[in-house]
Amino acid sequence: MEFKTARMHGNQAYLNSVKMAAGQGVASLLAVVLVIGGFSSIPTVQSIGVCYGVKGNDLPSRSEVVQMYKSKGINGMRIYYPDTDALNALRNTGINLILDVADKLPYLAASPSNADAWVRDNVKPYYPAVNIRYITVGNEVEGGATNSILLAMRNVNAALASAGLGNIKASTAVKYDVIANSYPPSAGVFRDNYMREIARYLASTNAPLLANVYPYFAYRGNPRDISLNYATFQPGTTVKDPNSGLSYNNLFDAMMDAIYAALEKASAPNVRVVVAESGWPSAEGFGASMDNAKAYNQGLINHVGRGTPKRPGALEAFIFAMFNENQKPDDPTERHFGLFYPNKTPMAAGQGVASVLAAALVVGYFVSIPTVQSIGVCYGMKGNNLPSPSDVVKMYKNNGINKMRIYDPNKAALDALRNSGIDLILGVVNDDLPGIAGSLSTAEAWVENNVKAYYPAVNIKYITVGNEVSTVVQSNVTVNSYPPSNTEFNDGNTTEIARYLEATGAPLLANVYTYFAHVEKPEDVSLNYATFQPGPTTVYDNGFTYTNLFDAMVDAMYAALEKAGAPNVKVVVSESGWPSGPEGYPAATVENARIYNQGLINHVGMGTPRKKEALETYIFAMFNENLKTGLETEKHFGLFNPDTSPVYPIKF
Repeated sequence: MEFKTARMHGNQAYLNSVKMAAGQGVASLLAVVLVIGGFSSIPTVQSIGVCYGVKGNDLPSRSEVVQMYKSKGINGMRIYYPDTDALNALRNTGINLILDVADKLPYLAASPSNADAWVRDNVKPYYPAVNIRYITVGNEVEGGATNSILLAMRNVNAALASAGLGNIKASTAVKYDVIANSYPPSAGVFRDNYMREIARYLASTNAPLLANVYPYFAYRGNPRDISLNYATFQPGTTVKDPNSGLSYNNLFDAMMDAIYAALEKASAPNVRVVVAESGWPSAEGFGASMDNAKAYNQGLINHVGRGTPKRPGALEAFIFAMFNENQKPDDPTERHFGLFYPNKTPMAAGQGVASVLAAALVVGYFVSIPTVQSIGVCYGMKGNNLPSPSDVVKMYKNNGINKMRIYDPNKAALDALRNSGIDLILGVVNDDLPGIAGSLSTAEAWVENNVKAYYPAVNIKYITVGNEVSTVVQSNVTVNSYPPSNTEFNDGNTTEIARYLEATGAPLLANVYTYFAHVEKPEDVSLNYATFQPGPTTVYDNGFTYTNLFDAMVDAMYAALEKAGAPNVKVVVSESGWPSGPEGYPAATVENARIYNQGLINHVGMGTPRKKEALETYIFAMFNENLKTGLETEKHFGLFNPDTSPVYPIKF
């Protein structure tokens, strides 16, 4: 069902075009109860992974370790060399991987052919069965070897592109001491020129900087000025940056924002940072204890979904490490960063860091934190010239798209999705709603045939029970939609659905289209405001500032949920997009579509003014669909043409 409400932004009409992917009325509500309730606990992807170090003589086998990751819901791993046994064990697990090149930096820098051979031997045989996200070209490189990093990255990127693996990003992992002037955070700057060159190169390839960030070592080196509470996410210390005005209540955020400041000064402000290592030791060092390790690592897990004061939004981070490693050289503290003992038991039999984290993992805490990659793409099939489902799934993987929405239980698509690691929103077609609503046995049969037959090989996250369901009453879903904080549902059934979602922990799925708002009132809703572009429109509401319509529309939904008694329900944007044609339709151009969708991809990781956390969002749609009915623009929302060529360039 589509609801459109017009309100005044002073002299500006505020058109809220929101389509809710939940049926209205008794039948659809009952269907929600019968079907979605059973899957409200399916975990989402997360922004926390764990590094897998192997410097021990008593560690479990690679296959056992991968099984531990899966059983505990950890779907991010970093390994420090192309370990054949580990890579084989990771096949078809959906675990995201950071793969290091180990000691091959000089070899990779020496010639492009060396990089081609390394990619041929260590990446291509495993991808996409192993979900390799980043190649780490050097880990904490120092001295003269730093001169090889950039050349090696260039060669590796060229080799990846030549092998058809250009969506895998090459980067390097740096120690924190690449930063000079780290206090206050806004003064952060790279110590050496080679880092500025690397930063600008990463900006050109849209790759992140991998940083090993350890508040522990900062605290150990200066306990007089850095309090333990500040270093371990505990309350007690607030530090204000006099230049930026930002306040910091933990050292991790301050260290991260110093890196962001350094990137800005290096003319690479859009490079994001992935925390490739962070942790706290549990023994054999100043401040190294079970309690401190527990406090830090649990604090890190709780915190990264929110980002930093300078960069709100989920932050991808990897805890170091999965196991204590008894063969680590030099500093004995290095042997005690593990969450687990080599025999796979949590640290200290219930009182240490690993036991707390393991308990969190068992109940799905790790997997409840949103990932930075919060963008998926809807896979519509209303065309007679589209690629096969198996080819489409390969396109998703090759383009780094790890979320999909389909609108019915298409068996060919579901089979193609098996063991792909792609998260799925699965739709119940509207024609099935009456039967599901009328009979528990019908609902059970639907789940048996369309969900149980595929899960967990297909990572089904949500069931949408009805999409844009038409009802007798076509009234607006909200009233008082300007300003966003005034919005409320004006329909009792919608309020009832919201409260049910609150009780089950399931999200509200909303189709949010700023395009329709703009074309309805272009004189009041500017194109720039609708497409994430800077311009004269700024809306102030109850302490929040809006510079784009998308944020205002999503926050209006959050305000309505709060007034409905469902303040903890999160919003998943199950559709959003902009048409690229046809010619003659207002604002439906290739350039406007590119600007909107790229803006959406770049924006959703930061959340909205009201909810500063990554917003899970699905772009509509993967393909232009020549059999769509209604307005001609409906056939032109695709990112790709049916022949798989891009309609316009887009970076995920």
